[in-house]
Amino acid sequence: GLFPAVLNLATNALITTNATCGEKGREMYCKLVEHVPGQPARNPQCRICDQRSRVPHQRHPITNAIDGKNTWWQSPSIQNGIEYHYVTITLDLQQIFQIAYVIVKAANSPRPGNWILERSLDGVDYQPWQYYAITDSECLTRYNIHPRPGTPSYIKDDEVICTSYYSKIHPLENGEIHTSLINGRPSADDPSRVLLEFTSARFIRLRFQRIRTLNADLMMFAHKDPNEIDPIVTRRYYYSIKDISVGGMCICSGHAKACPLDPATNKSICQCEHNTCGETCDRCCPGFNQKPWHAGTFLVKHECEPCNCHGKTEECYYDQDVADRNQSLNVHGEYIGGGVCVNCTSHTGGINCETCIDGYFRPEGVNPYSPDPCQPCSCDPNGSLHDTCVKDEKHAEGEMLPGFCHCKTGYAGESCNRCALGYTGYPECLPCNCSLEGSANADPCIGPCICKEHVEGENCDRCKAGFFNLQQNNPKGCEECFCSGKTNVCTHSHLTYRNIEDMNGWYLTDLLGLIRVTPKQKRFDGHQQFSISNVAARKVLPQTYYWSAPSSYLGNKVAVAGGYLKFTVFYDFTEEEETVQLMVQSDVIIEGGDLRISTPKEGIHLQPSEEHTEEIVLKPESFFVYGTDVPVSRREFMTILANVKRILLRATYSYGMNAIYRLRSVSIEAADHTSTGTKVASAVELCDCPPGYGGTSCESCWPRHRRVNGTIFGGVCAPCTCFGHAELCDDITGECLDCKHNTGGSYCDRCLPGFYGDPTKGTAEDCQLCACPLNIPSNNFSPTCHFDRSRGLICDECPAGYVGPRCERCSEGYFGQPLIPGGSCQLCQCNDNLDFSVPGSCDSLSGACLICKPGTTGQYCERCADGYFGDALHARNCQ
Repeated sequence: GLFPAVLNLATNALITTNATCGEKGREMYCKLVEHVPGQPARNPQCRICDQRSRVPHQRHPITNAIDGKNTWWQSPSIQNGIEYHYVTITLDLQQIFQIAYVIVKAANSPRPGNWILERSLDGVDYQPWQYYAITDSECLTRYNIHPRPGTPSYIKDDEVICTSYYSKIHPLENGEIHTSLINGRPSADDPSRVLLEFTSARFIRLRFQRIRTLNADLMMFAHKDPNEIDPIVTRRYYYSIKDISVGGMCICSGHAKACPLDPATNKSICQCEHNTCGETCDRCCPGFNQKPWHAGTFLVKHECEPCNCHGKTEECYYDQDVADRNQSLNVHGEYIGGGVCVNCTSHTGGINCETCIDGYFRPEGVNPYSPDPCQPCSCDPNGSLHDTCVKDEKHAEGEMLPGFCHCKTGYAGESCNRCALGYTGYPECLPCNCSLEGSANADPCIGPCICKEHVEGENCDRCKAGFFNLQQNNPKGCEECFCSGKTNVCTHSHLTYRNIEDMNGWYLTDLLGLIRVTPKQKRFDGHQQFSISNVAARKVLPQTYYWSAPSSYLGNKVAVAGGYLKFTVFYDFTEEEETVQLMVQSDVIIEGGDLRISTPKEGIHLQPSEEHTEEIVLKPESFFVYGTDVPVSRREFMTILANVKRILLRATYSYGMNAIYRLRSVSIEAADHTSTGTKVASAVELCDCPPGYGGTSCESCWPRHRRVNGTIFGGVCAPCTCFGHAELCDDITGECLDCKHNTGGSYCDRCLPGFYGDPTKGTAEDCQLCACPLNIPSNNFSPTCHFDRSRGLICDECPAGYVGPRCERCSEGYFGQPLIPGGSCQLCQCNDNLDFSVPGSCDSLSGACLICKPGTTGQYCERCADGYFGDALHARNCQ
C-alpha cells in the first residue's frame, strides 16, 4: 500500500485553552527549580506574566505551544486559586487524520501530574487515549484503571492505559511526554480496523487535573486553607508547555503517498493512486470496479482493477453474485471478479458489453473490441418468430450462426425468407403432401409419398404399429417399442429432460470393479473437481482405470433414452514428459442386465492441459458391445437402462506416469414429470402396459409384485404371495421382504411369537396379541399361544396363579375374576396357615380362607381355634 509521510499536524491546528496566565492582569510567578522549602530564596528570579503587555516575553499565549519557537504557554499559578489545577487545552486539526503519536514538552515547570489525553471526531464526544497519574495508586483511585507499571506498553489495539511514568517530579524543567498510539500495539505492522478507528481524530484534548508539586508542599496543602499558604510557594505551581507535536498523516486508505495542503480550503488532500477516488481514496474510480475496493495495507496494495467493457463504456459497478458465478471477464481474459458494465454503446450489451442488444448481432470473426461490432438483424416478418437473431458465436448452436433468425415452422433461410424443405407457398408456407419426417422422398412436395421402413399413412406421417417417435434424422423413421416385451403399443412422451448432476461419491476403479480408490476433491471455478495422481493410482490399479459413478446415476434409467451424458476431463503433468504417448480406449462403459456396452475405441484424443467436454447422446447407435465391433440393439440398450449397475468414464489418456487426471461436471439428462425444461424427451416411450406392469417401458412391477428371475425383456411380473402383509418380495425366490402386521415366515404366512390368528385372511388385523391371561399385560411374562380352529385361542403356558386353556381361571390358593376387564388372580391372604394343595381351601372369587390348618381359625386364619393357644400370626405355634 501507499501511505503519506507522518507530519507534525499541530503546526496547522487551531489551538485553544480555558486559562492563560496574565489574562486578568499582571501576575508574578517564580520557577520551582529555585525554591527549596524552609529556606529563604536567594536572588529569586521571579517574572511577570501579562497578556496585555507590550513586552513580548511577558506574554505566554497558547499559540506559543505550536509555533515551533522557544516560547511557551503558561497557565495561571494556583496563587490565583486552587481551581487552576484544572486546565484544558484543545487542538482542532481541521480534518480527521490518523494519529501516530503525541509529544508534549514542558517549559519552566515540571510535567503535569494527573491528566487525560483525549480524542474526538466531532469536538463533542471525546474518548480517552491515555491516562497519566502522579502515582500508580491514583490510577485506581482517580481513574478506576489498573496501572501499567514501567515503560508504557499495550496488549490490545484499542487499550487505554494509565501510567505514572511521565508524572515524576524530575526534571523540574524541559521534561517531555511521549505517547505512541500505534507502535507497540499488536497490529502495528499491518493496522487492524480497530486500530485505525482508535487512532482517527480531528480534535485532541489535554485535560490537566493536578499540577506536579513537591511532596512537602502536598502535605502543606492537605492541612491548611489555600489562602493561608505563603504565596511565595503557590506562585511557583503552574503548567507551562513549550511544544505540542501531533504526529499523524492523512487518511488515504493506503492508496496515496502524498497529501499536500490545499491553500484554498486549508485542508490536506489525498493524491489517490491505485485507480482509487474520493477524499480518502475510499472507493474505486469509475470504470475500475472489476474487484471490490479494499484499503491498501503495508503488505498488499489492493489496486482497483479496470472493468473489461471492450471499449464501449467507462461505467461499471461491482456485483458479488456475478463474481461468485464467474461471469465477468477481466482485462487479462480471465473470468475473475464481478465488474458489470453499464450504458454500453454501439448497440452492445451484456456484463462486459461483449454481446449485442436485441435486434442486433456480431458477425463471425468480428472482435468485441471492434468500434462498431453489432449489425442489425434482417429477419423476415413473414417467417420469423421475432426480430431478434443469434447475437454472436457464443449463442450459436448447430447450424444457427450469428445473424441467423429464429424461423416459424415451415420457414428456412438465414432471414427466414423462404419455405423450408417439406413446405411450399411462400410467403404463406404450408406443408407438402408428404411428411418431411416420415417420407423418403428427396423433395416431399414432388411425386407419390414413399414411406420410410417403420412409417405408414398416405402422407407417411405416422409410425407403424409397434413403433414410435417419428424423426426426420432417423433413416427408418420411427423407433421400435421396447416395452420390456409386454406390449407393442407405445407412443413418445411429452415429458422434458432435467439434469442429474451429483459430484459426490465418485471413485476410481478397474474394469472388473475389484479395487476402489478415493480421489482428491476440491472446488474449482465454481464446480466440484476430482483429481488423481497416476503415480498414486498405479500402486493399486492397472494401467487403464475409470471414474465410477455414484448411485444417483444408476438403477432404473429408461427415462434417459435420447438425452445427453456430458462430462469434462483434462490432465496435466507434475514433471515435463519427454514424449507424450496417448492411449486409445473407449471413453464410456455402461453395465446392466448382464451386458456391457461402450462408446467406440477411437474416443477422445486428449492432449496435456487441454480441457475437453464430451457430449454423448444416449441411444443404441452411440455404443457397441464392449470389446467388439458389434452394434447394440435397441432391446439390449433398453434392457441395460432398465437396471444400470455401473457407469465408467475413462480416467487415463496417456502412458506418462507423471500425469494427474481430473474430472468435473458430470451430468445426465433424464425425462421427469416435474421438469420445467424445454427439451422434449420424445425418445422416451410411454407403453400401454398390461396389469401388474408399470414404468414408462413396463420395466417395473406393480406394488406387491415381483419380476420373476429379474428378467426385464419378456420377463414376468407375478404377484407376491404375502397375503397383503408385505410390499416387496425377492425376484428370484419369491420370499417376502419386510413382513408387517405382526406376521413372519417366508411368505408372511404365520404370526410372530406372542401373536395368534390366521395370517392368510389378508387383513392388517390377522395376528392379534396373545392375551394369556386375558386383560392382564404382564411385565415378567411373555405369553405364547396358538390358534385352534375348533376352540379358538389356546395359551401354551399360563403365569403363576392362572389355569385353563385361555388362563381364564384362578388356580388353587388364588382368587379373582380374570375374565372381566381389570380382573386378575391374586394370592389368597391366609397368613401361611392354609394348605393350598387341599381343594377348596380358599374361595376362588372372594379370597376368603375356608379350610385353615388344624389349630387356626378366622377369616384369614389369623388366630388360634377354640381349645388351642399360641400365636397364629407370627410364631404360628397354635397348640
